[in-house]
Amino acid sequence: MEHRRRLVASLTSAFTLIAVIAAWIAFAPPQLGGRTSYVIVSGNSMEPGMHRGDLAVVRKQDMYGVGDVVTYRHPQIGPVIHRIIDTDGPRFVFQGDNNDFIDPYRPVQAEMIGELWIHVPGLGAWLSRFHSPAYIAGLLFVAFAGLGGGTAAVRTTRERRRRGRSRPSPSGAGTRGAPSMNPLLRDWQDTVSILAAAVLGLGVLAWVAFNRPATHEVPANNPYTQTGEFEYSAAAGDERVYDTGGATSGEPVYRRLSDAVAFQFTYAFEGADASGVGGTYQMVAELGDQSGWRRTIELTPKTAFTGKEFTAEGVLNLAEAQELITVLETQSGVKNDRYSVTVSPRVQVSGRIGGTPFEDTFSAAALAMELDNVQLRLARGSSPNPLDQLTPAAEGNVSTRVERANTIGLLAVDLPVALARMVSLAGLGLALIASGWFVIAVVNQRGGASFAEGARLKSPLVTVRGKVPATRTRVVDVTSLDDLGRIAVQSGAVVLQEARPGFHAYFVHDGELTYRFQAVGMPEIPAAPSRTRGAA
Repeated sequence: MEHRRRLVASLTSAFTLIAVIAAWIAFAPPQLGGRTSYVIVSGNSMEPGMHRGDLAVVRKQDMYGVGDVVTYRHPQIGPVIHRIIDTDGPRFVFQGDNNDFIDPYRPVQAEMIGELWIHVPGLGAWLSRFHSPAYIAGLLFVAFAGLGGGTAAVRTTRERRRRGRSRPSPSGAGTRGAPSMNPLLRDWQDTVSILAAAVLGLGVLAWVAFNRPATHEVPANNPYTQTGEFEYSAAAGDERVYDTGGATSGEPVYRRLSDAVAFQFTYAFEGADASGVGGTYQMVAELGDQSGWRRTIELTPKTAFTGKEFTAEGVLNLAEAQELITVLETQSGVKNDRYSVTVSPRVQVSGRIGGTPFEDTFSAAALAMELDNVQLRLARGSSPNPLDQLTPAAEGNVSTRVERANTIGLLAVDLPVALARMVSLAGLGLALIASGWFVIAVVNQRGGASFAEGARLKSPLVTVRGKVPATRTRVVDVTSLDDLGRIAVQSGAVVLQEARPGFHAYFVHDGELTYRFQAVGMPEIPAAPSRTRGAA
């Protein structure tokens, strides 16, 4: 029996602690180590959703996105609660719902106080008399902690009474032969405390879970890659100069042996969840010199492509290029030892990645070469290894928003909101079932006891509502229910039963004496002083 009492006491303490922890997690402000802040709306910039004097309870998040109502700390104004409408690199762009202008100040993540969690109209004006949101949160925490302290005090008082009952009574009364009462009913205060703590903790969890969306959108970068490969070739007048009979990619093209160079560019686009990819390309060769002169020769006309790959081909006539150089030198009088030749596909690509449209160019695709009176060759100063420019590549990102499951931080565990909803509802359902069982058990304890004990007593048994009225007779405690039954049969009296949580006793009134058997509980009817015969 003592083991059961200790188990019930331990469960009570555990559930009370859970309730206090849940209250701390939900309502503790940053000043006390929590994540919840309390903001009193002081303007009309968020109407009609929020008005002056409303209370906004906000919670600090690890990530914020467009559309969230967030409180940030302005360096001059202080806390400002507005909606995120865009991002600017690491900074957030805010605007009030009722404003026709964008907030000039753009805070970073570290300046965010928290996202709107609970909105209580008008409460802020009433709470403003306390001046400190931390004080308000402290009151809430003390209230929840007081629940645990009150429960502990009740339990301590009850244990003292129980120890007092364990001592033999002066009259020799005991509970030998007494029917045992269910510990959950006898220690009904513990049972009620456990149920109350469970309902409180689960209620807070349900409040948080159902006031927070199950999912939220977060920024995500979807990378993609553009790659290309340049190839060129030129037929030689004397095939003995080259191993393959003509100049190929990476080799110089000698002008005395070749008049034309054929260029080919192969393009490929790679990106996860890419769709509708397409665009245009136009391969050109651009002549230039160190002074900035430029002249463009079209190798391939502007062409549309669909899909993630294409191949562009074109031919550069070296004699045509030389004519343009001759015109420049004749008309300007400028003489250069060499000229630059840059072959570029001028790719413009667009499409959708992850459902988000994008547009880009492939500016990295440019083959730099040098042309002089003797040869056309790869430019030596373009990169440490000139051959690297034959395989250009570029990476890009498409900023999208993806849905992620919202979570509720419970100490070191992040509980998904959807799971928290199920757990809270299931827990509240079990608590409701347990409460119903408790009520039924109390009723059965009273009714069942009346029937069983009535059969044992073989005497009329009447259950009184409340307490048996105190009499002015002397109270005699008997040691068993059978003894009380025999007294009732001999005197022809009715047995009165008083049964309530924590106390269960039977009484028989016989003239100046009241016989009592206590099943559970301490005596609560004081013995009346005996009368002296012949007293006036």
